[in-house]
Amino acid sequence: MPGISVIIPNYNRESLIGETIANLLAQTLPPQEIIVVDDGSTDKSVEVIRSFGNKVKLIQQANQGPGTARNAGLKIASGEFVQFQDSDDLYSLNKLEMQAKLLEETGSDIAFSPWVKLKIDGRNAALENHVLQQKMPPTKLSLPAWWLRGWSTVFQSLLFRKSFLTRVGFYRTDLMPSEDTEFFFRLLTSAPRVAFTDEALTLYRVHNVNKITQDEGTSSARRAIDWARCLQCMIERCEVSELKIDFITRSVFLSSIRKHLHYLKAAPDAPVELVDYLSEFAAQLPGGWLAAVEGWLRLAEQMRLRAHGSRWMPAYQAGVATENQLRLIRELGFDLKS
Repeated sequence: MPGISVIIPNYNRESLIGETIANLLAQTLPPQEIIVVDDGSTDKSVEVIRSFGNKVKLIQQANQGPGTARNAGLKIASGEFVQFQDSDDLYSLNKLEMQAKLLEETGSDIAFSPWVKLKIDGRNAALENHVLQQKMPPTKLSLPAWWLRGWSTVFQSLLFRKSFLTRVGFYRTDLMPSEDTEFFFRLLTSAPRVAFTDEALTLYRVHNVNKITQDEGTSSARRAIDWARCLQCMIERCEVSELKIDFITRSVFLSSIRKHLHYLKAAPDAPVELVDYLSEFAAQLPGGWLAAVEGWLRLAEQMRLRAHGSRWMPAYQAGVATENQLRLIRELGFDLKS
């Protein structure tokens, strides 16, 4: 089986990073290497990471954000497959094995699997009422089109072929915290071969422990500007990749830009040229039509919530946890609470 390089950016997660590393070492297919890039932690994270000895490769850098940290890990990764993991999340014990087997058998570039949000308190775990990505998004739209309609996923639920990542390039380091969004849209518009298995599960931990980016670097105004720059990158990527976009997808995407312009214009330091760029792009369709689309999207979300108890759009393929998924969580030693 080809080797897997796991890359973990870490910032002030001394209470969680050890559990994440231990989870990786317990995989039925242990990774070839675990690379932890500590992004200027001021707590005892480094001590925890070093306690695993030569089982973990530690890179230390000044606080520069998750994009720079992941790039540092990717530059030295030697495995045929690459797993981006966050310093607080966990996997079913078979996750790496199932997805690596899938990539090897299909020759795909990206392996998808379900993921679930949950709160963990000691050995007790409480799941949200739906597991996400029980299946791939409906094939009536391409993955980039679903992305433009508002679908997304978490990187840690995916496994990548390194040669594909090398072809696409590295994370942008001038975006934060939207670097994941830009990078994944770039991946999706690079003609990836994708495959899916529902035999693995990613546990996305919901908590308030320190994030990789520092609070002062992610104010609401800064986030508004950063997301606007990400939208510009996505627009430019659509043009470069000659992505074909249907009318409804274009309407939804333009309505999201129109909505975001309200936040961007309220940001004190919003670059005028960025506001003008997005305003001109959003003007491709009448403002009244885009306002109607925005209202329709809100109504559709409310209808899904009433009908299915879930707000997630169809691309997320949300569904209740299966018995096998509950078993995979219990195998990690958790007691599930309703």
